[in-house]
Amino acid sequence: MLNLWMRASAWICLAVVILLLGFLVQQSWPYWQQYGFSTLFSGDWYPYEKLFGLTAAIIGSFWAALIALSIAIPTGLAAAVMSTEILSGSWRSLSRTGMELLAGIPSVVYGLLGLWVLLPLLQSSLGLLTGHNLLAAGLLLSVMVLPTIMVMAQDALSEISSEQRDAAASLGMGWSERLWRVLLPQAWPGIRSGILLALGRALGETMAVMLVVGSMDRIPEPFYNLLAPAQTLTSRIGREIGESAFGSMHFAALMACGLLLATVTITISLLAHLRADNTSVART
Repeated sequence: MLNLWMRASAWICLAVVILLLGFLVQQSWPYWQQYGFSTLFSGDWYPYEKLFGLTAAIIGSFWAALIALSIAIPTGLAAAVMSTEILSGSWRSLSRTGMELLAGIPSVVYGLLGLWVLLPLLQSSLGLLTGHNLLAAGLLLSVMVLPTIMVMAQDALSEISSEQRDAAASLGMGWSERLWRVLLPQAWPGIRSGILLALGRALGETMAVMLVVGSMDRIPEPFYNLLAPAQTLTSRIGREIGESAFGSMHFAALMACGLLLATVTITISLLAHLRADNTSVART
């Protein structure tokens, strides 16, 4: 009976994903039909002039996710290594509980903290006209995806048997050598899955990013200027979906943004799970 319920749940989840993608394709089809994929390489987004370029939002999403991962990956790995290899059992449990509490905080709370604490700090310390920029979005996202990387890295490190640690120590390896040559290589598949899942969340986060990124529909000048107000695919959808009429070209363009996000995040999640499954099969 339990096996039957598990199979039914899996099929229901698959059906929901297919229905979601089908809805996005149907609603965005007029946009793709009229404008094609050339809008992926256009930065002009002026809905009242029927211009719906996606490049600015794609670049903004890329930079925000890149900043978040460049901060969260080393920080999360360091926290996982410390909690697994250095801290005692009670402190290890406390650190994991703290990370899980961070993961449970609603994104709008992060957004409000970013709006009232992070933005004034960036504005005053960097001498900016406004704190709304890609850097603020990336910093905020790094805190939000940190628990995913830390917890999955901790689980991957904990699965390595103590016999392997003892064998490495008996060969004369120091702590750092054991870490880089034994522990991290074996834990890498689980760490990689955590990074991919964190990337999916960073790309799909809406409310927190919308409050701090600035929502300027233009490509930063130069394109690597992280201190410029910008736009992401999620912030564009969140800010403009209430202003677009259902069935209009503006609505179809926003659904196209949603389709891009859904396709990328689902692909990343599948890669993470497939790599995790392949690793478990290889170990057995």
